[in-house]
Amino acid sequence: MPKSPWMPWPTGSSRRRSNRNRPLERGGTTLPRALPFLLLMLLTLISSPVAAARQTGWVEDNFLRLLKTQLATDREQDSLAELAIVNPLLREQKGRVELSFTLEQGQPTPQPLELLLLIVTPAQNYSATFTSDQASTPLSLLLDDPPTEIRLDPYFEAPRLLSRQETPPTWAGFIKAPRRLAILPQQEAPGSWAPLLAYLAQQEVEVVTPAEIQDRDLTEAALLFLGDGTASSARGYLLQPAYPATAITLEARENPLNPDLPAILLNLPPAAVATELDSLLSHLRGEGIFSKLQLQEGVVRQHALAPTEAGIRVTLDRAPDGIPAAARQDFPSIMAELADTRVIYVGEVHNRYEDHLLQLRVLRAMHRQNPKVAVGMEMFPRSTQPILDAYLAGELEEPRFLKESNWFKNWQFDYRLYREIIDFARHHQLPLIALNLEKGITNKVFREGGISALSPEERAELPPERDLGLPGYRERIKAAFGVHNHDEEEDRQQRFGGFLQAQNLWDEQMAAAMAQFLAAQPDYRMLVVVGQGHTDKRNAIPPRLARRLPVSQQVLVPVRENSAAPAAADFFFFLEPQSLPELPLLGVQISDGEEGAPGALVAGINPHGKAYGAGVRENDLLTALDEQQIEDAADLRIAMLYKERGQTLRVRLSRPPAPQPEEQDEEAPEPTEVEHEIIDITLTL
Repeated sequence: MPKSPWMPWPTGSSRRRSNRNRPLERGGTTLPRALPFLLLMLLTLISSPVAAARQTGWVEDNFLRLLKTQLATDREQDSLAELAIVNPLLREQKGRVELSFTLEQGQPTPQPLELLLLIVTPAQNYSATFTSDQASTPLSLLLDDPPTEIRLDPYFEAPRLLSRQETPPTWAGFIKAPRRLAILPQQEAPGSWAPLLAYLAQQEVEVVTPAEIQDRDLTEAALLFLGDGTASSARGYLLQPAYPATAITLEARENPLNPDLPAILLNLPPAAVATELDSLLSHLRGEGIFSKLQLQEGVVRQHALAPTEAGIRVTLDRAPDGIPAAARQDFPSIMAELADTRVIYVGEVHNRYEDHLLQLRVLRAMHRQNPKVAVGMEMFPRSTQPILDAYLAGELEEPRFLKESNWFKNWQFDYRLYREIIDFARHHQLPLIALNLEKGITNKVFREGGISALSPEERAELPPERDLGLPGYRERIKAAFGVHNHDEEEDRQQRFGGFLQAQNLWDEQMAAAMAQFLAAQPDYRMLVVVGQGHTDKRNAIPPRLARRLPVSQQVLVPVRENSAAPAAADFFFFLEPQSLPELPLLGVQISDGEEGAPGALVAGINPHGKAYGAGVRENDLLTALDEQQIEDAADLRIAMLYKERGQTLRVRLSRPPAPQPEEQDEEAPEPTEVEHEIIDITLTL
């Protein structure tokens, strides 16, 4: 049954309609200050959203009638209006607030509709009715307080399609989907599943093995993940709860890669299949209006719909949150409170130096409390762990450490942002833990749309248990994706599937690496140095670590204009902006030279930069800086870390010969290879 934050009107249409205000006029209507339809009792029930709705049969009947019609034949579905609220706008009007929006009917022929609108303001909630019989109906009204949200038809009285937020994932929704895939947990299905597979074949459901699934399938099809009680085909996409070993359990969820389609988890333990399969097939052949079904010992233990929204909801205003000044604590008090916390995250914006100074400050405090503290770092892939260990042991100097760890390819941010944290760990012999996957793996998943792009060897590096379905995760990642992506809708959907899976791999891999270390070293605490998006308590690393290992965790993030939601962290820190001294720049863009030609290739050059003024040109190959040989672009970047403004450099470069004009004479001899010119120049940074 859908969630509803309002008490429904009493059963019986005459009393309910007598409480309604007269219909609103289109365009510019004023909502009176004293409203006869003000629902005073709603204010006392807004904190208890579910109970009231379930006490009234007519709301549930309305909802089920719409849902069944929507999931029936296309002809029956065509009888429902397709409603949407577009262009909602709030404007201040001489001390009051004007709310305006347009109601659109998206079906081919508009229907005459009388619709209830609920308006939520900080002071009180209003209801009003209006009529619509056009494809587009503009409405506006004046209010004393700015509304935070509106809900259209929250009691499901209008003959309309349910919005996605109101539509629960169901078995009927799976069967109605234009394309459906059933995924086996292994290469062959148990023989006892034959009746189920025969039914799926009758319904034209494609049955595939895990090796056959493609990432585009995951975004384009409704999915049925089959499990046998020990293995599940959903293992890398949706985390399956611990279902009873003696029951058949079916659970319908949103497909995290395409929430317009359902993803069904069906757990078929052998003991239950022998006794409950016929009953399961009977339910599957019925209306299928359920999100969860559990059959055990001949009894239906669960048969329910997932909770959803009530009404087409539009959020209009999100007020800023704050903290009482009296609750603000100084740093020593906070760290004393965290003294027994085993895992502390300090989320960063990667290029903000003040964030890294906070991480160092927390690390020092943790070390004072207990010297057994490790530092988990997103910046290093797991393959670099031996390099980190060698650097901590004093076997490598910093330039060699940066080169062998591929810092400038794996991370690319200014190493000086992290140097003080790493130096502190090295000085005190604190373990540095590489948390990340290889960059090439996540890049490939993002670029090519998902996991199926990976080779068997690359897949073997992934944590086997992964969950794309944590509440709010898809929405949070989509917000980040939407800022930077401008693809066409079809390509955008596929690329977002790759982006979501890549982000999920980051979080799952880092949680798995942390769990591995903490389980092996039970007397160690850990400071986690990661981007702020990976620290979200609701759906990033923390719940994924908790799933693997029960440890105490706290999240610390800096306060900024668009800081994390209150539920995403435990402590917010007020930081003064800090900056590193600017690095001296040559004014060149560089890449690795060609094979057999060691050096840093000048791929682009700033005509106003130091290098250009000294005579460096595009396509030059920089081969030495002072006395240091430059083998590739990383060598040059490392060398520049140790230079200062005003310092004089000696640069050796290899310059290719200028291109010669083409000879017109067909009898001309073959051109001979001309050696590159070696040039030594001096410049001041």
